[in-house]
Amino acid sequence: MTPGQNGTGRSDQIERFIDGFFGEGNTVWTDREPTSDASVRLAPFLEVLRSGGDAPVVLPRKKPTADASEAYVIAADQAQATATAEMITAFVGTTFSQFDGRRARLDPADPVERAVLEFAGAHTTFVVRSGARTKQQARMWDALRMMLQVAIAKPARLWHLTKPLGRLLAEFDAALAAGENSASAAILDQLAAGTGLSGTNLAHLRIKRLARLGQSEQLLQLPDLADVVAAGPPRPVQEAILAAVYDGPLSDALTADDLESASNYLTEHGRLVPALLNVEHAGFGPSAIAVMTLAAYVRSDVQLLRDLLDTHPALPVDAPIPNVLREAAQQLLGPGLTAPAAPVQTRPTTTEPETAASDPVIESWPALIQALAAGAPAAARALREQAWLRWANPATYDHDVAALLDQLDDTGALQVWAAVGAFLDADAYGEPAALTAHALLRNALAFGRYTPGDLAVLVALTEIVLRSAPDRTTYVALLADLGSEHERWAGPHRASLILDLVDLLYRSACPDSSARAGLALPLLTSLWAHRGRLTADQDAFAGQLAEEMALGLAWPAVGDGEAAEQPLGLRQSGTVLLYSLDGAVLARAADALTRLAPGLRIHLSGDRVGTPQLRQRVRASDVIIIATRCAQHAATGFIRAQARRTAVIKEADGSGSASLIRAAVDGLRAGLTVDQP
Repeated sequence: MTPGQNGTGRSDQIERFIDGFFGEGNTVWTDREPTSDASVRLAPFLEVLRSGGDAPVVLPRKKPTADASEAYVIAADQAQATATAEMITAFVGTTFSQFDGRRARLDPADPVERAVLEFAGAHTTFVVRSGARTKQQARMWDALRMMLQVAIAKPARLWHLTKPLGRLLAEFDAALAAGENSASAAILDQLAAGTGLSGTNLAHLRIKRLARLGQSEQLLQLPDLADVVAAGPPRPVQEAILAAVYDGPLSDALTADDLESASNYLTEHGRLVPALLNVEHAGFGPSAIAVMTLAAYVRSDVQLLRDLLDTHPALPVDAPIPNVLREAAQQLLGPGLTAPAAPVQTRPTTTEPETAASDPVIESWPALIQALAAGAPAAARALREQAWLRWANPATYDHDVAALLDQLDDTGALQVWAAVGAFLDADAYGEPAALTAHALLRNALAFGRYTPGDLAVLVALTEIVLRSAPDRTTYVALLADLGSEHERWAGPHRASLILDLVDLLYRSACPDSSARAGLALPLLTSLWAHRGRLTADQDAFAGQLAEEMALGLAWPAVGDGEAAEQPLGLRQSGTVLLYSLDGAVLARAADALTRLAPGLRIHLSGDRVGTPQLRQRVRASDVIIIATRCAQHAATGFIRAQARRTAVIKEADGSGSASLIRAAVDGLRAGLTVDQP
């Protein structure tokens, strides 16, 4: 039962929850004396809890070894959680706390959090923390009290999901592709809260997200994974599971040319692999191909083994099949042995429906756009199966696709947004599809797509256009489009994404400096007007950009005025690894981070697969920051598998410099001791 519900025994349930929450592990209210100072301070919060309204419940917790209390904010139910997160951001945000908008992953082994889970269930609770300074704490709690007063005074309303399922799925794919990981997590929570999406399809989305983040252990521990495999999942899910099996001991054994240990490990831990071998493996990444090849070798599946070796020949760099495995497989096959020499293996078939004769297979980007605009089922299937991995890259069709996008009516334009995530993933760095990116950007602005995930997509699309070195006319039009309604989305609650965009403008070729200043100045001014709501790293980077771009915007140094309330507070030691496929972003983030904490040792990497150099840097790092846009599982999974158990790993919420810096500062605070005054 959730906090907003009423029923028999509700009062007893609330009192049991209060006893559990303020019991072991929480020193806020140990005396329980009605007239004590603690009781007086808690009274307004407990009144909200006992009233049973739809206002969120706010309760303090102080761990026995902690210097400061933290606030547990509990939404009435999952449907209200998104609105509750927005309220916390509006009233508290980063001004007085380190709130990141994510729902808390509560630990049932913790007695306080177990009480919350039993009372409110999962995916309803946020934990808001501030620094240890008394003044910061007081301001955070003042803001939370004001939030409650406003929530109580608001008229009752329905808190139901208003976005259609298709739009949420498109936003999830887009946020995942753009590297906005908090947004993809929040959308996944919304999808799980009651959209009618089946449990199997939800599991597919979780697997896709965990694979993008390289979280192989969590992926393989999903309770319904065996059922997902048995049902014949889409190709991306199949590849994600195979790649997750590769990470860790199996990868280490093959890297060390220890084929026996690798084979034994796969035999003991690869129970799901046989059901995933009867798939079209063209387009699979190196981790999945290595697992399939090893499985075929262990099973003496000559037909599959020959197919894999022929499809993936030895290459001088980044060969998907390790040499020791390739040599052993060739010995097993023998000279002149052709498939099928071994008995045909019995493999399960997938449950993916057959394509109807009247439903043509989509084989290009123009065909995909046309099919999406028409609402053809084949379009959804092509996206679900990532058929675009086997097509020529989008730049090949740039003029044709951009023309199609610009000719669509409103209905078609809404429907083709489902392809933006695939477009970002298919982006070929050396061949940007700039016209298509600009057309999709106009689509986003026309329909007011300004959620955090959407804004990360806007930054990514802008980067593609600017990477093409546009002429002055195109450049001016692009920046005019971006600035046309900036008042609707620019503000301190989107600071990192705004700074990502402004830094992108600074780093890119500029055929019209007045157009650049015309966009950068109002964006930075929207932050300057609310400097007290910026974190210290955001404030410092904004000031750096204002100075570098000579915008005439006076930006006091960090430590002056209100910014002093949020000192960086980082120890000047330790090793940080920044990972991104964009070398320019890495260089800028490293430079800004060095300014903030000169004593840090900073490593950079953009390797697409695991390499000896990447392994060495990962193992030497205390904090690891990953920008996941277009990142390959072969790298992100490798990073997590090779990291020390004590290392802090964080994903950036975005692909730009400011997003990397923001994640690095959070990681440093979590992973390195902070010297409090």
